[in-house]
Amino acid sequence: MANGQLKDFKRIGLFDSGVGGLSVLRELAKLPALAKGRKFSYVGDTARCPYGNRDSAEIVRYVDEIVDFLVGKNVDAIVMACNTSAACAFESAQKRSPVPVFDLITTTAEYAAGLNKKVGVMATASTVRSHVFSRLIKSQQPGLDVFELACPEFVPIVESGYIDQATTMGFVEQHVETLLKQEVEVLILGCTHFPFLRSQLEYLLKGRVQIIDPAVVLREHLTAGLNGNNNLSCTQDEFNFYVTGSADGFARAATSCLGTLPGPVHVISVEQISEQSLMEKITDVVIAAAESMTSPVVPSTVAP
Repeated sequence: MANGQLKDFKRIGLFDSGVGGLSVLRELAKLPALAKGRKFSYVGDTARCPYGNRDSAEIVRYVDEIVDFLVGKNVDAIVMACNTSAACAFESAQKRSPVPVFDLITTTAEYAAGLNKKVGVMATASTVRSHVFSRLIKSQQPGLDVFELACPEFVPIVESGYIDQATTMGFVEQHVETLLKQEVEVLILGCTHFPFLRSQLEYLLKGRVQIIDPAVVLREHLTAGLNGNNNLSCTQDEFNFYVTGSADGFARAATSCLGTLPGPVHVISVEQISEQSLMEKITDVVIAAAESMTSPVVPSTVAP
């Protein structure tokens, strides 16, 4: 986690490849209210979703661009509400951002390790390849058994907004059977899209496995027992959504997930955030060059 308490920041930026990070926003909106509320800026990179089947270098580049965009919105903290991004680009985002950057994986791994039970992780293919959950859990409980399972169908299902289709239950059931064969005792929903499939998972698991939602773990860690507002639509917070794809498509999927969308959706092109990132790099180079030109020149000493 970054230094400082996320609950103390007023202007919070979040991002995800699509609507999955809304599961994180939903929980953060339950934090005890600040005076005049918080301002949330959410980026859904729907034009390039999903991230789960992309290579790490590509994901790092996308994250750099989105971090620059959010910094340009004057946020004072950033939440990587996309575990695929955090698994591949957390350190890069921390180095790049002038404001604190938070992830969900670190806190979740600490919590899961403390349970001292066999852990199952459902995540995207990129997150599973990184082994970030097993690595962090085993760093605290070396002997703990962790089974990581890629579920590539889940993100497109949630992004489609058609969560309750019969075919969805079929995909979920296949992966649940694999988990049960591994005899896992707790299940981490290792992608922020996956909590929107929780009802299907609970129905199939029938209480045999404890489900861990990293967004809930993060929120409980931040509130430390304090009661927050449990109704997203009734907070005094301000919400703005920025998407690189269709505004209507995002709104439909987000409404399917949340029941309501508490703020306007703004369309930004991939070219816009890429150009902003490039312009900031050019500005940094120009400033560095100007500073070097104005630096005092120390004359060299010539021997007699």
